[in-house]
Amino acid sequence: LKTHSRFSSLQRLPAVGGPLRAGMDASVNSLSQFVILAQTAQGRACEALVRQALDHSGVFVFGELLDCPNVQALNGTEFQRALELLRLFAFGTYPDYKARQSELGDLSPSQLRKLQMLTLVSMATKDKLIKFSDLEAAIEISGARELEDLIIEAVYQNLIVGKMDQENRCLIVESCACRDCRDEDIDYIIETLTNWQDSAQSMMKSLDSVVQYSHDSFEKQKAAREELEKEVQGVRESFAKEGDLGVKTGA
Repeated sequence: LKTHSRFSSLQRLPAVGGPLRAGMDASVNSLSQFVILAQTAQGRACEALVRQALDHSGVFVFGELLDCPNVQALNGTEFQRALELLRLFAFGTYPDYKARQSELGDLSPSQLRKLQMLTLVSMATKDKLIKFSDLEAAIEISGARELEDLIIEAVYQNLIVGKMDQENRCLIVESCACRDCRDEDIDYIIETLTNWQDSAQSMMKSLDSVVQYSHDSFEKQKAAREELEKEVQGVRESFAKEGDLGVKTGA
């Protein structure tokens, strides 16, 4: 497409794989097989199961697996690192991992890529305009091509919807998937929804005022039109009477 404005570098990211809701449903469905297996897997087998879930290309939510008793039982054992990694992927970001890398160990290439995309999602939940420089710093990617590839991959995974502004080096987020929710996030979610409700109610009041103003204006115009029609009719009747008198006088 040829454009002639300063937005010529604005690239709408491909809309593939259905809406975000469908993408997250697919992620939950992919996770469900691991949740079922976790009901019987214990110890080393459970650790291996957790790592398989972290490597799986279609799993981006981990709450149900994290809540499994056998997974929680890894706490305090030689396999606790797998549990901590699972918590990180459920709630954390790439900078969180870097701060604990010596404790958590190295990530596989697929895990690293996934955590980078999850970090992008976390940033998208807070800002609708993400500078490439901020994203590069957060996930330690320096090349523009590599960064754009990661963003496009996140779109194909139904994690975000948006546009890349290559001229201004930023990502404009239209919507994004949800991550797992911690108990301490509930108050923030309630506050956000309350603010949204207040804004919606305020907008409704404004719309009601506009509707009332339009109704009042219509009634005023209607009354003025009826009054004008009465005056016009009166003038017509007056002319008609004068015409009749003129005819009688002439006769």
